[in-house]
Amino acid sequence: MTPSGIVGFRGLVAAVSCSVLVATADIAHAKPVCPSIPPMPTLELKSMYSDSKGSVVDNANEDANAEIMAPIFTFFRTMERALDGANAHPGSPDTDCAFQLFGRWAKAGALTFEPQVYEGQGKVKRGLLNPAFQMIGIKFRAAGYTLNGTMLAWLRQMDQENIEFYAKGTNRANQRVWAATGAALNNVLERDPVALAFQNQVWHEALAAIDNDGFIAAELERGSQALVYHIYSLSATLVLEAARNALGYSEPTAERQRVKKLAVAIGETLCDSHKMEELAKAKIRIPDGQWAYEVMNGFGGDRFDANWSRCGLAQTDFNARDMGGDSRRSVAILSGLHR
Repeated sequence: MTPSGIVGFRGLVAAVSCSVLVATADIAHAKPVCPSIPPMPTLELKSMYSDSKGSVVDNANEDANAEIMAPIFTFFRTMERALDGANAHPGSPDTDCAFQLFGRWAKAGALTFEPQVYEGQGKVKRGLLNPAFQMIGIKFRAAGYTLNGTMLAWLRQMDQENIEFYAKGTNRANQRVWAATGAALNNVLERDPVALAFQNQVWHEALAAIDNDGFIAAELERGSQALVYHIYSLSATLVLEAARNALGYSEPTAERQRVKKLAVAIGETLCDSHKMEELAKAKIRIPDGQWAYEVMNGFGGDRFDANWSRCGLAQTDFNARDMGGDSRRSVAILSGLHR
């Protein structure tokens, strides 16, 4: 290579190096890429159970449902990362990104369209997810964002469709309590007289359904899944209670004691399931993962006695992935509104 060629080559190397450094600097200062998660217009799922009692899990259907719901779980993870950290505020790239994504799902009316053929499992699951969407809206507001009319209308429509489904249905178990929970949380965002009346009606139904021994007859009918569904019912009741407190309701001591009975009965069953097995006429499944405790870990407060710490799982996971993220943060926000 001639001297002039060497100089030319060195100049090229220097130019390329400079370009790489500039590009690297640009990347370092670039805003994080906001994920593109296509809104799901409706939710159509396969049945979770293979028996009439709803106690034998159909694992193949569960796997298929998980694949269908993957975009929703990704959506929730994006919201949780942005809203549950210390840096949740307008101007934060992560939170601004999540708010933009929330707006896109609102504009598309995600999960508010009816499937072409009636499909009950999707309706039920949408109802169970509704409180999470409402809680995310509350967290955005707590972080300093203003929900626009499109966002509020979306959350209102999702909630109203869910109330209509459960108001005329015969289900009086935990799913109906979750429906009331979504209605109460939606009222934290904006008042809706129909939703307000529904959640109040179901609150009193839920307390009346707790027998003097702390068990719920409708959940005992779930056979081996009876304990799991008692836990789900308690979780819904605790969130509903927190939302009602944020709305200004003052629960009498007798009502709080009713909820306590349910918590005590579950704690006793975690340590010794024989009584529930006699009532449910089945071998009781004891939850073996944090999934059963994530909501209660944050919302339970002083409801848990020694049986919970002795026989339940240690409180290490508070990320209620299907109920709006970190349950401690949810409690703090709702409690702040109450004060």
